[in-house]
Amino acid sequence: MLAGPCRADESVAATNLSTVSVQTGDSPLANAPAVDVHVSRERLQQQNVSSSADALKYVPNMMVRTRYIGDPNAVISGRNAGTLQSARSLVYADGLLLSNLMTNGYDGAPRWGMVAAGEIGAVDVLYGPYSALYPGNSLGTTVLIHTLLPKHRVASVSTQLMSQDHRDAYGSDGHYSGHQVAATLGDKQGRWSWLLALSRLDNKGQPMQYAIATRSDDVAVATPVTGATLDRNPNGTPRLVYGANSIEHTVQTQAKLKLGVDISDRVAALFTLGWWHDDAVSRTRSLIRDAGGHAVSRGVINAAGQTWTLPDSGLAPTARRDTHMLYGAQLNGHFDNGWHWSAAASHYGFLRSQAATAIHAEAGTPSGGPGTIADMHGSGWNTFDLRSHGPLGAQNTLHAGVHDDRYVLDTRVRHAGHWRGDADGTPISAFGGRTRTRAIYLQDVWSFAPAWALTLGGRLEQWRAYGGLLANASSTLRHATRQRTDFSPKAALSWDIADVWQLRLAHGRAVRYPTVAELFQGTISGNAIVNNNPRLRPEIDASTDLTLIRQTSQGHWRISLFQDRIADALYTQTDITVTPTVTSVQNIDLTRMRGVEGELVATDAWIAGLDISASLALNDATTRRDRQYPAANGKVFPRIPRIRASLFANYRFAPQWDASLGVRHSGHQYGTLDNSDFVDTYGAVSRFTVVDAKLRWRFSPRWTAALGVDNLTNARYWVYHPYAGRTAFGQLRWEL
Repeated sequence: MLAGPCRADESVAATNLSTVSVQTGDSPLANAPAVDVHVSRERLQQQNVSSSADALKYVPNMMVRTRYIGDPNAVISGRNAGTLQSARSLVYADGLLLSNLMTNGYDGAPRWGMVAAGEIGAVDVLYGPYSALYPGNSLGTTVLIHTLLPKHRVASVSTQLMSQDHRDAYGSDGHYSGHQVAATLGDKQGRWSWLLALSRLDNKGQPMQYAIATRSDDVAVATPVTGATLDRNPNGTPRLVYGANSIEHTVQTQAKLKLGVDISDRVAALFTLGWWHDDAVSRTRSLIRDAGGHAVSRGVINAAGQTWTLPDSGLAPTARRDTHMLYGAQLNGHFDNGWHWSAAASHYGFLRSQAATAIHAEAGTPSGGPGTIADMHGSGWNTFDLRSHGPLGAQNTLHAGVHDDRYVLDTRVRHAGHWRGDADGTPISAFGGRTRTRAIYLQDVWSFAPAWALTLGGRLEQWRAYGGLLANASSTLRHATRQRTDFSPKAALSWDIADVWQLRLAHGRAVRYPTVAELFQGTISGNAIVNNNPRLRPEIDASTDLTLIRQTSQGHWRISLFQDRIADALYTQTDITVTPTVTSVQNIDLTRMRGVEGELVATDAWIAGLDISASLALNDATTRRDRQYPAANGKVFPRIPRIRASLFANYRFAPQWDASLGVRHSGHQYGTLDNSDFVDTYGAVSRFTVVDAKLRWRFSPRWTAALGVDNLTNARYWVYHPYAGRTAFGQLRWEL
């Protein structure tokens, strides 16, 4: 993990990838206007990796909210974004957008399944909205994944076993296991290169939610039970936990075909076809028993000396069926005068996307019955980017480009006679809408003196929201079309104080427009209400970063001071103290995030074979003004911890052996705007320290075996949902 001068195209030599090249379809990172962090393929092989999201596990002042292996909602959190603000980050794979910018919340994670971990050649992470090359969603972090393409025939097969030891305070302890198989095959013949990547994950996760009973006065019909746990909400309100929900068994299949061709000596093309399928069933479990030892999941009970009512849908199972496709085409070329250009177009489509929910409790193995099915078939996004960069004289490098994107949301909810079957019942509701953003940008890097460089840029964006509708079974409400235009200037000044020292100051403005789901998608179901708002304003960030970098013979160290002042911040919050839960989207007048980051990277540190990277970040995130919710004024902004720290050490202690140890720490944080949550329990956001380890043995030129463990100490911690307990990994890999 290197900052500053290390770039994706250098990773080929750094990791001895003699049979592949790293695709760098993204714009060049040379002269990046602010902090960038590099994760090499070699680093990924040293740590426990089950998905492409794990590439960011030890990146400074970042985390990915991966609750269990196969979690489709693995949201990025960074300097100025919590784990409910997914639209404040961008993820690209070879220039193709993987970020789900249709929404902003727990369900807006990048589509990690479109990139297999084994095809990653390198990852670069840019901090802040300081480059005009990227839209306003870059106000948090921009992740550029560079994948591999063969130089001649390659092949690999790997298998991974994983087993989790889960503990909680409610009686749903257990072991949850899974396995993953992946393979790649590729070749280069003449002008043509191709790579086929396949993977299949079959995993069972721990309970994600718990069933909560409500107080009742109907003492006459109450059934005495045992096994219930008298507990408290994060805000200290008493509650009774009687069951475990969302115990998900997921089977995910991924296929990816990349085809590259050198059309001429100056023009190359890359075509990408990605397919991802997920079939998941979330079971439930009753934790209470009557006098006869039978499980109880409905009715009125007597527990902890009080009478309680079990909601009929409290232990209702759910299922998810998704099939997504990614189509991408890119052209890259150059001229004799040093200018380079690229054109990239992509389409991400929801060929099938159904979320089914039973109406009644079905603890244990689902037996079927009436339910509802939400269908998002036809939703997705299209993107187009045309970019060029090259020299203007001896001191200037100019970047220019145009951008276009379109997001389509279509959600239909219907009754179903059998919730695991077809949506064959009457309509319940429908939500839909479109957003489109067009942009042009210029950015110039001017080396006006031997040790100085000035970067000036600007991005002009026109945003439009249209076609919004809200419907129930009998009527349809259509929302008015909205449009606005914004300009975002950028500036950065770097000074090479000496051969090994650099000081850099960057400032940028970013406009993050409301997503189509924030504007138009609401929902009412048996256990949840989501309120949308078609009049939301975009959030506008004024961001500043001051970074000092010192290169050493073994690596580098960095210190960064940063601040973001975000007007009209968009935030989604769920009130779990009421049933059904209520989720609302709102604009917050002003928030401020600032802090200091330190990073250290060293190869062969202290002793030969020992590589270390470490980081420490102190964050101060506050809500400065919120007219809609004055109780939040002056409070800590949710889900951004006071402290983030990481340490990763890998030791090559023998020619065929290496061992790694990783530590991830996240300090105190809140889950609510008014900071009323103070109990570390289900629904809260915890501080935590997690230790990971891995031992790797290359026992032949083509074979590698590894044993690893995440959360070695079996720490119990929450991000509303429980994180995974101690998880052991075993892996065997063969490659040609």
